[in-house]
Amino acid sequence: MWTVDIYALLDQLEQLANSSKKMRFTNKILIDEDELLELVDQLRTAIPDEVRQCKRMLAERERIISTAQAEAERLREEAEKEVGRIINDQQLVEQARSQAEKIISEAEERARAITEGADEYARDVLRSLENMLSSQLNTVRNGLAQLESKEGTKA
Repeated sequence: MWTVDIYALLDQLEQLANSSKKMRFTNKILIDEDELLELVDQLRTAIPDEVRQCKRMLAERERIISTAQAEAERLREEAEKEVGRIINDQQLVEQARSQAEKIISEAEERARAITEGADEYARDVLRSLENMLSSQLNTVRNGLAQLESKEGTKA
């Protein structure tokens, strides 16, 4: 509705310019000052409050955009800090995992060495026992053989 009024006033201003007297040998015209000023006043009053509100809304929009950009920047910085913290945490976890693997590997190696040592000790003890038992067995056999030979001579 208000745009029609403004366009109508602009049409009147154009009509005033077209109907004004032209000065010879120039592109200039003579316009009635009172009519021109009256049309200008009508144009000023025809501009609705909505246009002024639009200016305020544009300013508010700019303020909101600026605030949103600042908030986005703050969130980005927070996210970068969090990523850095997570990376540090992951590095600590990876270091702990690596250390644990090293400890486990060393423990397994020690267990293997202890097992091998225990097996060798057991073999040595069993061989020694075998030698001792073998010697005892020989003694028992010799004793039996002597007894049997004594009995064989008595019969």
